[in-house]
Amino acid sequence: MSEISSGRVVRVNRFSVPEEARPEFMELLERTHRVMREQPGFIDDMILEQQAGSGILSLITIIRFEGEHVLQPIIAAVARSDRETGIDRQAFSRELGVESHVGFYAPITFRELLPA
Repeated sequence: MSEISSGRVVRVNRFSVPEEARPEFMELLERTHRVMREQPGFIDDMILEQQAGSGILSLITIIRFEGEHVLQPIIAAVARSDRETGIDRQAFSRELGVESHVGFYAPITFRELLPA
């Protein structure tokens, strides 16, 4: 069975982070990913980093989930954690000067792209 037919979903987040904001932002990422890892339907995650220019880092997070049906409960768990710790994620990112781009993707294989 392919991943797409099993309904798996991949969330890809791209962040532009000022170098001086990296320590605080990484703490938020670590806490967020720890919460997600504890949820049913989480498969795995990866964080990538690259120097993107003078004083700017590009961070990419890749998170795999069993399917769309687990997304809302996981999002709710992260929001609950934010409330419990008093984090306003959007305000925090603005204060740090972090820009983000988020997308959900369905994995495919080359086998699915080739004619039968």
